[in-house]
Amino acid sequence: MMNLVDEFAPKSALQALVPIALVTFLVWYMQYHWNRRRLYKMAALFDGPICLPFVGNGLYFVGSTSDILQNVISLVSNFKLPVRVWLGQKLFYALVDPGDLEIIMNSPHALEKDELYQYAEPIVGTGLFTAPVPKWKRHRKVIMPTFNQRILDEFVPVFAEQSEILLEQLKKQVGKGSFDIFQLVSRCTLDIICGKNHKLIFGVHDFLLETAMGVKVEAQTTDSDYVKWANKAMEIMFTRMFNIWYHFDSIFNLTQSARDLLDVQTKMKTFTGAVVRNRREAYQRKMRERRQLPEGYVDKEAPTRKTFLQQLIELSEGGANFTDDELREEVDTFMVAGSDTTASMNSFIFIMLGMHPDVQEEVYQEVLDVLGPDRAVEAADLGRFHYMERVMRETMRIFPVGPILVRAITKDLQLESCVIPAGSSVVMVIIQTHWNEKLWPQPFKFDPDRFLPEEMAKRHPYAWLPFSGGPRNCVGPKYAFMAMKALIATVVRRYTFSTDYKTIKDIKLKADLMLKPVHGYSVSVELRE
Repeated sequence: MMNLVDEFAPKSALQALVPIALVTFLVWYMQYHWNRRRLYKMAALFDGPICLPFVGNGLYFVGSTSDILQNVISLVSNFKLPVRVWLGQKLFYALVDPGDLEIIMNSPHALEKDELYQYAEPIVGTGLFTAPVPKWKRHRKVIMPTFNQRILDEFVPVFAEQSEILLEQLKKQVGKGSFDIFQLVSRCTLDIICGKNHKLIFGVHDFLLETAMGVKVEAQTTDSDYVKWANKAMEIMFTRMFNIWYHFDSIFNLTQSARDLLDVQTKMKTFTGAVVRNRREAYQRKMRERRQLPEGYVDKEAPTRKTFLQQLIELSEGGANFTDDELREEVDTFMVAGSDTTASMNSFIFIMLGMHPDVQEEVYQEVLDVLGPDRAVEAADLGRFHYMERVMRETMRIFPVGPILVRAITKDLQLESCVIPAGSSVVMVIIQTHWNEKLWPQPFKFDPDRFLPEEMAKRHPYAWLPFSGGPRNCVGPKYAFMAMKALIATVVRRYTFSTDYKTIKDIKLKADLMLKPVHGYSVSVELRE
């Protein structure tokens, strides 16, 4: 009899624990929702799609990166703004109005990037793009001076030199019909960011010098793996941000995407980590050798131009206290943001030139007026490309490189017509702001004259936000404009462009952190006669 009792005792204990566990879970569940009751009450005041239990509106964001982008645009087009959206248990408000965007982007209570950006950290860590506010403030204060006009002017010869190499790469495509120009332009912009090998002697040591990083990649003349790694990583990151199922590590880690991301993450960190270590060690050797030189010695071989990475290392050694990992994260951020974004915008511009021959001809004539038929572009020329800049701005309006931005709200924010509650997040749908008919009549008509000074004065300053806005905007718009102008001026003087795309609406778009065409940046090139 005793053995029989002992045999069933464990089962009885287990059965007794089940209702206790259920009651505990029920109490926790009710308390969780009770603590969020204000959030639910505030959300009920806004228009938005019907929510499903647990997943909310998560099914809107399952699919390809093109499907996700189109669903976001559809939400802000079909519901009253701001649109309320639940992604699982997280509340978002989608905004389009430039007045609302100005308030959000300038509020100290909306500086924090949303936790969705944690999925970008495997690639760029917590550099400027994803950094929490305290770290972002410290790094931004150090980094901003490295983008002053004097330093940027010194890089223009590198922009011109690498653009000349691009001319030779484009020559291989002449007469061969359509091709994806991004594959060539992205390698050019990566070489511009990284520079080429220039030997400068400090004692017995060689140093790499040119633009941002000072490391030789030669992406244009070799098959650059870094470009492939970055593109693959961004596509995976964006998909994971908006796919609610992939928010669970236990699910995402079972996918091929997780294995692919780990592979490219390891390769990118190995590459840029080695760059940072080598540059810091080289700088420390240089400093030791300089301390051994006679007092008053002038090193005639010392460089007049410092790379972005060199400046950060000097600041770090001088008291900024950047660790190697922090330097690597900023290098990764600028390698991705500084090369792929400008490459994407340049490629969209070439499509627009191919689609609008009259615009292309006017750009060409302006380049001839400024440079003549042969002279290489110089820093002083860039400010004279007025029509070209309007073409660039109109292209960035239609195809903003960052179509969607997300911020966390840490304190209730009063917008023009409503209050956004603390604990929620805002999705700033920049692309829909740029396509808003009230702000931009006939938004899919390509019209560079929208950016004549008198026309710009009529619009809200936050109606055009390709570089974001407010204190947490992009640090490199000057760099981007200068690099793009130098490249476009060099290329259009040699080649004419056409494209198979007939209208802007024919270009089906996707987003993987950056806006891209689903079917590639398709153009054809011919030599000018």
